[in-house]
Amino acid sequence: MYTAYDNLCFTGHAHMQAWKQGSYNWAAYSEYHRKTDHEIYIPVSILNLVIQGQKRMYDGQRIHHLHAGDVFLIPAGTLLCSEILGRKEGYASINLLLPDEWLLPLPLSETAVATCRLQPGPHWEHFSAELFSAFSKRSSLSPDYVMQKALQLIPAEGLQMLRQSLSSRLPVQTIGKELAAPLQIEDLARQSHMSKATLKRHFQQRYLKSPMHWVWEKRLERTSFLLRTTTLSIQEIAYSNGFENIPHFYRLFRRTFGMTPKEWRAVK
Repeated sequence: MYTAYDNLCFTGHAHMQAWKQGSYNWAAYSEYHRKTDHEIYIPVSILNLVIQGQKRMYDGQRIHHLHAGDVFLIPAGTLLCSEILGRKEGYASINLLLPDEWLLPLPLSETAVATCRLQPGPHWEHFSAELFSAFSKRSSLSPDYVMQKALQLIPAEGLQMLRQSLSSRLPVQTIGKELAAPLQIEDLARQSHMSKATLKRHFQQRYLKSPMHWVWEKRLERTSFLLRTTTLSIQEIAYSNGFENIPHFYRLFRRTFGMTPKEWRAVK
């Protein structure tokens, strides 16, 4: 199931170079030479700059197909599936940790918390090239300079989303570990150490949806990911993610992704 993305490090990379502050990485450049996939819990806010190649990021009802030059914003407390496609050009990216102390002074809004694909452009291209050049020369830039530049380039709605993600630390990693089990709102409230009313209010504030709606989205996200990354049968994938009624699973999947699980699996 979901593994914590710790210290800006994934498994399966062919090369990784990090900039540290103390013992902790605040920026990392990673290369992958083969197809790799991850199910991850991201406890901190991350800015992901795609330098080379392609990958898919699975987030609830959205599948983001990212290419070189794309910029992807991931708020703290996100459960996410990542599929590096393993094309011949390989894959490389730079991840920047956006510290809470930089985000807390920002204004708070009712923006729903979700991953966000930012609009690339010349300013992002220049910023990515500057970072990549420093990594290539095995030098490092100042954290203050990089953070200030990044926050200047992220649009206001993206910054508000990141700020919102810090205001309600729901234990989604704990819920993610039990995602396939039969879950009721009482179970989620108990795992979250809060009342049902408080849990519902926090989910509504953060995701603009109910806790169980979020759980079903995450189950569908994981089934779509496993259909593309494993050879398990459709029935096995459905059952292993909490869908006991296969016709109902097919209806939900088609309503969400616009095609059947079999059609989805066949898409390259």
